[in-house]
Amino acid sequence: MKLVLKKSQNDIFLELKEATENLFGLHLENPIPINLGYINLKWKVESEKGLFVIKQISKERYAKHDFEVIISEQELALHEQLRQFENGTLCPKVLIQKDKIIHKSSCDERFIIMEFVDGKNLLPGTLNEKQMYSLGQMTAHMHNVANDGTYSNEKNPKFIPQNVGERLDYWNSIYESNEENNQFRELVENQMKATKQFNLGMINSCDPGWAHRDLWVDNILFRGDELSAILDFDRFAFDYPELDIARAIMSGALNGDTFNENCAKAFLDGYRTKRNLEKGVFVRSLYLLWYMESPWWIRSNLNYDRYQEVQFQNEMIWLGENLYELSEMFENW
Repeated sequence: MKLVLKKSQNDIFLELKEATENLFGLHLENPIPINLGYINLKWKVESEKGLFVIKQISKERYAKHDFEVIISEQELALHEQLRQFENGTLCPKVLIQKDKIIHKSSCDERFIIMEFVDGKNLLPGTLNEKQMYSLGQMTAHMHNVANDGTYSNEKNPKFIPQNVGERLDYWNSIYESNEENNQFRELVENQMKATKQFNLGMINSCDPGWAHRDLWVDNILFRGDELSAILDFDRFAFDYPELDIARAIMSGALNGDTFNENCAKAFLDGYRTKRNLEKGVFVRSLYLLWYMESPWWIRSNLNYDRYQEVQFQNEMIWLGENLYELSEMFENW
């Protein structure tokens, strides 16, 4: 049996460097790894034409999926990122060659290259009101561009809510399979309690549309109080723009179990300067986010060494515990 050696990160970078130099005539040097994100490798690099970011699209990350389908979906998403850049959205410009935005190295590594945007990632729950206002404005602008008629509205959004009975069956199954873990079972009990009272009518009126679908602090850069870039359009698809609103606000305003209402309101105020947002949509967006993501993050094998997973679980715990007070808490929002 032939032994296949796993490539090192440096081996992969050298492959991508060679391909980039051949495709774009850039001479790259001084690579600095960027450790945000999940599995996909990234480097900040210098060139005679400025700073760039090279991002690998890892087959390992998508091992449970049809990789070619993933590539096709990301082609659309990254073309949208370029279109957003060209229409004034603060995001990195992606380099394109012969209409291809995802490139391939000599050893079949897929990757993209984009201009580097200076800015700082902030930790969850630490954004101030000015930052949230700025993010709200640009989120609305991004939604306007994404839904300007360039793409047809597909038949079904990405997220198809399962019925409440099926969701309760799911919670019961993981509750029963974790009988030795009382702390986790308590989390599940809280989610079951919220689910039993949930009416899908709360989210059935959500308006579908094209959305970023991963709008949280790791994918947002700031310079001082101003947004400098929205990153990572990889998950862009036809779904619910409201999810972006809820995801950004929970990420920026929830610190532990403390929700900063002033920051949440600042985001909505900024959003409304660019796009209509009726009263009640914010609460509905929180219902939608909770119903979609709670099974992802209320799980016994959470990696508590990753602050990202801890934050997402905290958000689902907070939403589950406060679900039926949200409409009163944010009555006039």
